[in-house]
Amino acid sequence: MKQQCLILLLLVAAAAPSVCQNADTTKTAKTTKTLQAVTVAAKRPVFTMDGEKNIYNVADDPSVQSGTTEDALQNTPGVSVDVEGNITLRGVSSIEIWIDDKPSKLSAENLKTWLQTLPASAIDHIETITNPSAKYATESEAVINIITRAHIKKNHFLSFGLNGASQPYISPWLSYTWANDKLTFNIYGSYRNSNSDYESWSKSTTYGDSPTSPGNLDSLQVLIRDTNSSLEGNHSDMGTLYMSINYAINSTSDINFWSNISLYGYDVEYSLLAQREHFTSSPAMYIYNQDQTQNFNTLFGFFGGYYTKRFDKKGHNLTVSLNGNLNQTRRKIIYNRIYSLTDGLGNNTDCHKFKDVDQFLPNLTMRLRYNRPYSDDGEFTYGLSITQSNTHDDLKPYIIDTPYDEQTSVLSPALYDTLRRYVFDADNKAVSADIGWQHRWGGLTLKLGMGARVSYYKYAYTETITLPGVDTSLLNITYNPSIHLTYRTEKMHNFKLNYTLRMQNPNSYDLSQFPIYGEDSYRIGNHNLSQSYIHTAEAGWSKYMGKGNISADLYAKLSTGEIEWLTDVTDDIDPYIGRVITFSTPYNLGTSHRYGLTANGTWRPTAFFNLRFDANIYNYGYSIHYDRLGQKPYSDSQWQYSMKLNLWTKILKRYQLNASASYTSPTIGLLSTGGPQYRLNAGVRADFFKRKLSAFINVQDIFNWGKRIGNERNNNNPYYIRESLSRTLNSRYISAGLTLRFGKMELESKTKSGSE
Repeated sequence: MKQQCLILLLLVAAAAPSVCQNADTTKTAKTTKTLQAVTVAAKRPVFTMDGEKNIYNVADDPSVQSGTTEDALQNTPGVSVDVEGNITLRGVSSIEIWIDDKPSKLSAENLKTWLQTLPASAIDHIETITNPSAKYATESEAVINIITRAHIKKNHFLSFGLNGASQPYISPWLSYTWANDKLTFNIYGSYRNSNSDYESWSKSTTYGDSPTSPGNLDSLQVLIRDTNSSLEGNHSDMGTLYMSINYAINSTSDINFWSNISLYGYDVEYSLLAQREHFTSSPAMYIYNQDQTQNFNTLFGFFGGYYTKRFDKKGHNLTVSLNGNLNQTRRKIIYNRIYSLTDGLGNNTDCHKFKDVDQFLPNLTMRLRYNRPYSDDGEFTYGLSITQSNTHDDLKPYIIDTPYDEQTSVLSPALYDTLRRYVFDADNKAVSADIGWQHRWGGLTLKLGMGARVSYYKYAYTETITLPGVDTSLLNITYNPSIHLTYRTEKMHNFKLNYTLRMQNPNSYDLSQFPIYGEDSYRIGNHNLSQSYIHTAEAGWSKYMGKGNISADLYAKLSTGEIEWLTDVTDDIDPYIGRVITFSTPYNLGTSHRYGLTANGTWRPTAFFNLRFDANIYNYGYSIHYDRLGQKPYSDSQWQYSMKLNLWTKILKRYQLNASASYTSPTIGLLSTGGPQYRLNAGVRADFFKRKLSAFINVQDIFNWGKRIGNERNNNNPYYIRESLSRTLNSRYISAGLTLRFGKMELESKTKSGSE
């Protein structure tokens, strides 16, 4: 037995070198494969461009994996997130948020909580699109698309919180989610109570033509001077109930249904002291006190669903969606005006009115999106949408002898304010289609797109008593071509060049010849309006480095046939109101341009520290022509700039600090000018117990510059000069919030939460 054991040991020892050699070979082979895998991963850069998209590959950035999706957004070039979770892209807040290539359907406020809690490790990449093509079918200036990679196991998630501010408002909310690898269910409810007071004042002066040289301005000839001071108190209550169900039929198909119902109540008490002076052919001055209360009751109903079929893992897919909404509003206005000084013409008598307004706005849209790659480097995409929308407005203004008591008074049509009574109905049908082609040649990507929209619009003003009704139908065709070109070098220099054309049609209010009278003015459309065209182009360069990025974009925007409303003064006494009054009419005034340079620099020594500087310098100019009296074209231009410095950091992975300072130089616009604006905001948010508990506090406009300096805005009409200045006296406020969460944090990506 001993000999057998010895022989066995000798055999094992003899085989050991070969075993060790095989083991080493196996280990080396495994190491080689591992290194190859790392090399493949390294070929996907952290930051890149692709067609119209700027892409941040979150999954390839190890420094942010322990953070949240909001942390990843903070590291996305051009994106800023303040302490309350408000998102801007290159200073623009007109952003549409998408999740997994679909519009999120959530308001910005409702996105905040899950952005603050969904781990960054659940995100594959984030796409930012600053000049979206027709594919996105959006009216927003930019799109942020967050692509997730989370695989949810069966679990529950419950969260609730309380937000508030010194404005003041208070808003509790509650959300519950249940999910497994096939089914996700979310139900969400919130309530918001808000009370606020606004004190404001305004002054405006309207000038006219030179009496000796029509068509030439005379800034000394005053037609109308208004001075107003007001106090407004608002009280609102809003309740919201949301539900969504998402079901994965199999590994290639899923279906989703969602609905949202909100009931909104809004009460306004408004007190106005107004003085108006006329310096016309019938000089007059009158002063009055006006009290007004309004009560809104609105029911919002939104619903929708979509079906997605994935034919392979290379992007070949089809999505069909159906979305709709119902919006019904009942508005009641009690209006009392008491004159202390009349115009001497017998037109100003004390009045008491009750206005009953009913509005119903149903809408239904079906969309299809088909993506078909033809190779690893190219694809075609096709889109089609059909929309049906309606509008019904019923305005019933009553004239009463004494202040109105809604509880005891019974009104009849015989008491109508016949000048302001009308019913408006509109029917809108539209079909939109788009096609896109994209191909890559190494670091070069070219994307071409073309969209077209055919819309039929019919509207009517009926049941008018004093004024004749209007019935009109319109057929419009618009196009939306686009081209996006990007190039990336091996040293991670990124270049882009893009162009889009958008066409906009005048709406019914712009075109209708039915005059809509207020108490001291009226507005009337212009049936000679034509489409306006918006040309947008960008050329940019960016360089991404380990501790930050720098970028510079040249951009240009040219608008032709731009539609703007002009305020004018009647030449004679208005036949219905009995004195000279103001009126407003839209015109294709001419052209405007905006071209300039945007520069962005970010220093990021760690994943949880960002110092970003944004600067923008541009030239804005316009040329307009108002042909009422044959005046010559008027043009103006001005260089303008803005700067913003944002500091964001995390301390001990728990406390998030955010501070921002911004400055905007005096500006000009079509028919308007604006004064400089200053703002300094700061806040802190803390997460406790592995983000089970979060709290934040934020101060907007710390030094109350909005109150002391004001948001000055002057309305300049170069033909009938109208100058105005207004100020709101509640610029600084403090907001705070508290959130508790129970369950699997990844489920927050499927959850509607927070409150607006």
